[in-house]
Amino acid sequence: MKLVTFVLDKRARVGALIGDSVVDLTAGGVADTMLDLIAGGEAALARARRVADGGESTRRPLAAVGLLAPIPQPGKVLCCGINYRSHAAENPKAVMPQDPFFFAKLPTSVIGPDAPIIIPPMSRQVDYEVEFAVVIGKRLSRADTAEVMPAIFGYTLLNDVSARDVQFKEAQITIGKNFDGFAPIGPCITTADELRHPESTRLTTRLNGKVMQDGNTSDWVFPLTHVVSFLSQIMTLEPGDIISTGTPAGVGYFRNPQVFMKAGDLIEIEGEGIGVLRNRVVA
Repeated sequence: MKLVTFVLDKRARVGALIGDSVVDLTAGGVADTMLDLIAGGEAALARARRVADGGESTRRPLAAVGLLAPIPQPGKVLCCGINYRSHAAENPKAVMPQDPFFFAKLPTSVIGPDAPIIIPPMSRQVDYEVEFAVVIGKRLSRADTAEVMPAIFGYTLLNDVSARDVQFKEAQITIGKNFDGFAPIGPCITTADELRHPESTRLTTRLNGKVMQDGNTSDWVFPLTHVVSFLSQIMTLEPGDIISTGTPAGVGYFRNPQVFMKAGDLIEIEGEGIGVLRNRVVA
């Protein structure tokens, strides 16, 4: 099942994405927010499936509603850096990490599908990164790798937008990756039962229709279970937290010549089994 957060009558609601339409799960009494749905566990998912299957009365055309990030205000968004062999190979200064390396995307950077990515005045090197992301479904603390997959609610996409000239100036990674709007997430959450092979998922990025990244999660340095288990040794992961797993080769900064996003561009990231996340770039 593909789950979305959408706006109807100025109110955020939870829906099931079915083709080019959305079934209103909030109207069906399932949950008011995506976090409520996640917290409800298997029972809430079972109700969501029943409502989605019989939801003709609450079905609306996708074009008639506005999608938000699936979790508009996530508690934690943590991104794993240098976790694709191809990305490490394209970066002449990259050192293969001994353990997973993380940085945070703050909630104020999160936007949804079709929301504008704003070029900040202090940057001329705004870059894209397609990332496969995990949505935590159950509390994890000091978890073994065997505990990880049963605790995953589903999967989504994150565009790790980065101001490279800020990020690489005095190693300001947190600042360079957290301008408002620098974490587009979506378009949906594909539940874990539907995307059964996260370790072999194709990811692509298109800038104005041109393919810039074309990779596969099979290129991960650290597998998903290790990434999440490692992080849980340090901090408790809560339902609704989002863990992003790195980006494959092809980012703009390491291309020759370099390519950066500019006002008027359309950036699209796509994940097999998840969908396409589109955002327009504006000044």
